[in-house]
Amino acid sequence: MKRFCLTLTAAALCTAGASSYAENDFTIYGKANLSLNDVEEQSKSPKVDEWQLNSNASRLGVKGSYKINDALKAIYQMEFEVHIDDGESSSSKGKDTFEQRNIYAGFSSDYGTLIAGKHDTPLKLAQGKVDRFNDQLLGDIKHYMEGEDRVKNIVMYSTPTMSGFTASAAMIAGEDSSGSSEKNGLSDGVSLSLNYKNDWLSAAVARNDDVDSQDTTRVMTDFTLGNTKLGLLWQEAEKVDGSADEDSWLVSATQDLGSGWLIKGQYGKTDYSNSSEDEQMVFGVDKKLNKQSKVFAYYANIERFDGSKSVDDSSFAVGYEIKF
Repeated sequence: MKRFCLTLTAAALCTAGASSYAENDFTIYGKANLSLNDVEEQSKSPKVDEWQLNSNASRLGVKGSYKINDALKAIYQMEFEVHIDDGESSSSKGKDTFEQRNIYAGFSSDYGTLIAGKHDTPLKLAQGKVDRFNDQLLGDIKHYMEGEDRVKNIVMYSTPTMSGFTASAAMIAGEDSSGSSEKNGLSDGVSLSLNYKNDWLSAAVARNDDVDSQDTTRVMTDFTLGNTKLGLLWQEAEKVDGSADEDSWLVSATQDLGSGWLIKGQYGKTDYSNSSEDEQMVFGVDKKLNKQSKVFAYYANIERFDGSKSVDDSSFAVGYEIKF
């Protein structure tokens, strides 16, 4: 009887979802990205040397909009990371399969878009697709570069596109009036970006002030020349208290070989004010099976130098991605 009731409930939810879709722009979407990684991380204590199955920011979400009137739409998105490999959220100590990603509600009109919730900062979004190994273990630039922040309590406005240009501005409330940081204002953190895009070029300049205790400036450009893409990113980050700073840069490329084959690689480096440095090298190959799925393989290495000695973190992986 219990199974029968559950089946009826599921059917009712699906029917309601189909009805909502008919009336509004309503979409359920997701992505499964699984890889089998041979991982060696000498920088960890204790050192890691093992095979891992990784979920690589697999996700499930719902997004949509509906008309309030002829000039204004309500918009929303609720997206969660799904830990397919072991069901353990990195922030919940193994208790939850789901972890919050971009979740917001807001409004959109001819004058732009306003959202509030938890979301990637304009500076993070300014990277575009120049990180060719985004979300991959040791391949993502977040493993050696600041600025890859998804923050809570964000209010963000984005302009409409004007001759290829867009701009975004975000305020981040600290909500910490009782803490030692005394962050109790509407805009304890600020993130801004100016972006440009046409058929063969994407470019952006962005700035964070006191986001994750960092002041950060980022410049990105990504060219498309036939079947080749070449990306460049430069960044400077400084601790708000002035205790440390770092300079980072990245160059990346992809080459479409046809028949669904794509080769790609990237090289980047961060120099720290304490004379240490991180140096990343990644290369890989994708084979697209159709518009929604691919298989891939890559090798990533990050050499970490602390001023007196260097250690290597590396990963060789094979995997697949399915979008729906």
